[in-house]
Order: sequence, then C-alpha cells, then structure tokens
Amino acid sequence: MGSRLILTLSLAILLGFPGLSFGVETDHNATVDSSKWIINSGRVATLPAGSMLALALALERGAEAVWLDLVLSKDDKLILLSETRIDQLTDIQEIYPDRARPDGSYHSLDFTLEELRPVSLKPEASPESISPTLSRSHLPITTLEDFFGYLDLVVDDLTTRPTLICTLKQGWRHQLEEKDLGAAVLKTLENYQLTNGAVKLIIASYDPEELQELATTAGSGPTAGIGFLQLIGANDGTEVQRLEFGVYQPYSYDLLFTRFGLKSLSSYADTIGLDLEAALAQSGTLSQPRFLDDAHTLGLRVVCLRVDSTAHHYLADDSSAPESMFEHLLFTIGFDGIVTDTDRLARSWLKNRAPARASEQSRIIERLIDRVEDDGSEPPAPFQSDETR
Repeated sequence: MGSRLILTLSLAILLGFPGLSFGVETDHNATVDSSKWIINSGRVATLPAGSMLALALALERGAEAVWLDLVLSKDDKLILLSETRIDQLTDIQEIYPDRARPDGSYHSLDFTLEELRPVSLKPEASPESISPTLSRSHLPITTLEDFFGYLDLVVDDLTTRPTLICTLKQGWRHQLEEKDLGAAVLKTLENYQLTNGAVKLIIASYDPEELQELATTAGSGPTAGIGFLQLIGANDGTEVQRLEFGVYQPYSYDLLFTRFGLKSLSSYADTIGLDLEAALAQSGTLSQPRFLDDAHTLGLRVVCLRVDSTAHHYLADDSSAPESMFEHLLFTIGFDGIVTDTDRLARSWLKNRAPARASEQSRIIERLIDRVEDDGSEPPAPFQSDETR
C-alpha cells in the first residue's frame, strides 16, 4: 500500500470521514439521500394548494410525496381544501352573495359539490404578483375522486410513484355538523387501494383520538399498508377542539411532547409532522431539545411542516437562502423530512449535497497530507494511542 494512501486512510479515520471512497473519484451522479423525505405541500408557485393544476405540475416535476388537505362538502364529497371556511380561499362570496352564515363566513359544509363547481380558488399570493392570465383563470375546486382519476391516467408515465398524504382538516367542525371526515377518508382510500395499488397512501390528522381510532379500524379492515401520520400544531384550537362542559375548548399537544405521549403515539402512527412554529424556538433550535432523539428511539420519523419562504426567520443568521433553511432543518436539527412548496429545489439541493460535502472532505484531507509530506512528519496510526508505550 502506497505511503500516500496510508496517510489518506489515517487522516480520514482521525477526522471522522468514514463515508469517503479513498482513491476513487467522487460519484457526482449520486442519488438523493433516501433517508430524507421531501414532500410537496400541494401547491406550486402562486397556484393554490389542492388545485388540479398545482398537483399536476408537482407530479410532472417529480414530486415523491404530495400533501392533500381534505374537508367534506354538504353532500359528503371529499374536496381538497385546507379548512372548512372557504370565503378566504375562493370567490364563493361573488357566486353566492346571500348564502353566508350569520357571522358572514362561508363553509364547505353548507354547499353541495354541484354548488361548489362554479366556485374558483384564489391564487396564493398578493394580487400585484399574480399574472393577469392566472388572475382571470377559473381554478375549480378539486375532489379527491377527481385527483385519483387524473393520477390513474398519468401514473405509469411518472418518474416517481408518489406517496399521497391525505390530511384530515378540522374534524371537530365536521362533528358539529354530524359528519365523520375520518371515516369517509379511510373508506375512500381503502376502496382506491383495492382497485389500484400504484401509490402509497397515508392518513394524517392533528387529532390524536381521531387518528388512533382510524388506525385501529384500518388494522381490522380488508386492506393493509395505509400509513398514519400524527400532526402536532399550536395549542390555539385552529385544528383541534374538544367539547368540555358544553363548550368547545382548544386542544393541548403538551402531552405528545413527553416520552409517555410519544410512546402512546408510536402504537398507532409511524411518522410525526411538526408545524414549524410548534417545533422551533425563535432562536432556530428545537423547542423540546430531546424530542427528536426520543421519537427516533421509538422508530418514529419526524417531518417539519410549513417550510415556506418565511421559515428562514428561524435560522441563526437569518439567511434567506432556501438551501440554508434545508441544511438547518434536515441536518443541523435532524428532521427526517420537510413539507415545502419548493420541493423540486429541495430535491435538487439534496442530490448535489452529498457529492459536494464528500468533495470538500477530500480537499481537507489532501491539504493535510500535503502539509504532512512537506513537514516530513507522520500522523499517528489509526486507533493507536499517542501515549508512550
């Protein structure tokens, strides 16, 4: 073995670079780090989340997983919207000016699918940043059935068979209308899985009781392989409320951040999704420092939600570069994945990250070898103590 290779091996072990292939050129065509999960949020650019156009574009761009927020219509059709209140998401006020609730709000639960068909989704950006063409376009509400129909047509042509994360939104509001959102989603996914096993299906919910009940039901059902993802958000009642003494009160997630809560969670879910605001302190560190370690010990994956253009405020240097945000969340903190609008950028960055880091490690070793050879000194042999024997 040549002296330079011996030096390389010695320095690599001492510096903790066990993953390098010494004496071999770095493979710049390395695949994406499979241990990290990049999930499209259901939106692309200014296209609204859940619109067929956004979902089609995400799949065309190679999305490996897609987030689908779900609520019910009055006639129990599953539609892709982020909440039951839809006057801020659509132009429904213009279509039905006299159909508001007493407080002025509009809810999907008050309209049949047929009534919702003329309604258009609003682009998710400030009006001045939206192209005139998009602002005039009709972006219809998408049903889960619509999306499945489209997916069946294109799935064989996709470079990646996507995972669909079907998220139950505001189940407590559905309960007020005597509707069971979770049961409707589970039944639909089981039926789809029986007829088409082309994609992996996951049910996500912010409500632990709702998700646990569904996981138990699915475990005794005709199909297997549907995953369950427990979401954790803020304790403000936006996503989950409980009826206590005749009044709905915000649900607290505090128990789920304890080891006891995590142990219970691991009995019905295999993944946790943390809202960015619930996961991180303003310093950019974990609000619960041991949470990730405890979750990983139980075999749970943890993904960070709502990683958008504002997430950079949680970085120590307040860098606005998305790559800095990805590095911080996935590798400095150690999340197993992220849910983001910029999933294509994140996948590209992740694919290039490993070769770049390996190349940098190689350069460090080369500089040290040159220094050792110039000085005529020798590094200690691997695993050999520096103590005098």
